[in-house]
Amino acid sequence: IVSGGSAERDGRVRVGDVMCGVDGRDVIGEPVSVLRSLLLGHEGSAVVLTFARAVEAGTDGESGDGTFGNTVIAKFDVELLRGSPEYFARMDQSRRYEAEMQDLRQQLKQTLGEEKEIAEEIERVKRVLQLERGASARREKELEDLRASHVRETTALTEACRRAETVRREAIGRLAPVQSREQDMSEELARMKEKDRLRKEYVDELRKRHEDEASRLEAQLSKEQRARREEQAARLEVERELAKARTELRKEMEYQRIIAEQDKVYRDRSDKLKHKMKEMVETMDAANALTRDVEEATANMQDDLASARTAAGSAAAEQAHHRQPAAEHADNNF
Repeated sequence: IVSGGSAERDGRVRVGDVMCGVDGRDVIGEPVSVLRSLLLGHEGSAVVLTFARAVEAGTDGESGDGTFGNTVIAKFDVELLRGSPEYFARMDQSRRYEAEMQDLRQQLKQTLGEEKEIAEEIERVKRVLQLERGASARREKELEDLRASHVRETTALTEACRRAETVRREAIGRLAPVQSREQDMSEELARMKEKDRLRKEYVDELRKRHEDEASRLEAQLSKEQRARREEQAARLEVERELAKARTELRKEMEYQRIIAEQDKVYRDRSDKLKHKMKEMVETMDAANALTRDVEEATANMQDDLASARTAAGSAAAEQAHHRQPAAEHADNNF
């Protein structure tokens, strides 16, 4: 039995079996040329061989036709494929290549599906970014309006501070007990002016409140000339308004910080999507390169199969030549 041949792959043929038929034709006593013509054929074609094997008879002692004492000659048919061990090895390799190609096609299909999902996600992100750009443009316009409003309010506050300073100088002689209090007020007004100068964004609804605040400051500073109690009450009111303004300013700064964090999150998400898209493109390129390598290997394998068909005839003839003593041995047995 040839190692790696069709008989060994089938597993039913054993050493010592006698071939007595080919495709239903009795070949007992046939010359080697006839056996060769019946056995040889195209690689991959099927041939049915009939073998005779000596087996032990049953324990009941019965024996029928073709028995010799306790030995029974059993015949059985085996359907084998024509081909050399190299042919079967290439056939197995071809099947493995086909399985690998099927796996690669499935992976490519999955990759294309993932690429489509990523493209849809990118389109969605683009639409979100466009909406964000529109919102950013609106915010820029609002910022410009707030800057203009800030300039006007700063001018008004500067004028109010100038008038307040004038009033303070006039009232300093009569309001000696509260000079330290007025100094604190002046420092508070200076700090308020500096904070107003550093503000970057301010909401529209605060504009009227600042204007009212300037009017109240002017009225309160005017009342300081008439009475100490009225002046103290006015200054307390101003301090409360300044506290409210600082609170609102802190809220506005927190709002701007949140907006900046959201913008950063959107940019990070966009960068991640771009990076993932780049990795998918690289994976596609690698899959395409692997597909081309497999196609080249398949083409080379087909060339090897074509060249192997030429050598198959000589291999089958050599096998028939080795089987000739077995046929002669069968003639002697019968």
